[in-house]
Amino acid sequence: MPYQVSWLVPNRIILTRYFGVFTSEDLKAYLDESLQMRDDAIATLGEDGALIHTLTDARKLERYTIGFADVQGMLKSLRQQRVGWSIFVHPGKMERFFSSIGHHWTGVRHREFATIEEAITFLKEDTSLPDFTYVADERDKQSAGE
Repeated sequence: MPYQVSWLVPNRIILTRYFGVFTSEDLKAYLDESLQMRDDAIATLGEDGALIHTLTDARKLERYTIGFADVQGMLKSLRQQRVGWSIFVHPGKMERFFSSIGHHWTGVRHREFATIEEAITFLKEDTSLPDFTYVADERDKQSAGE
């Protein structure tokens, strides 16, 4: 699958990395996985606990084949969850623009950034989060060395 999902900050920030070609089938699988993670975190934090943010690192995304009809399917499930900020990172202006439209349709708070550093700086403005560090993975390190 052209994505990876993990916790950047346990029960507070979901980190998603997209790479390669991302399809509507990938979107459905990603949503199933991330919504379950969010449900588990809410069970741990309590119904009145802190909101759970999502950081999507799409710097390695080559392209996506998701239509707006695919986004509509996300509306109901995301609106039923306690979603904090949804942050999308990609250097391309068009990718950030389409992400903005998709997030707007889902009705969640969102921001788009060209760099991961900008996204981390923004997330750290949430003083309810513990101090955290974004550590580059091997793909990031390889790109920096190229």
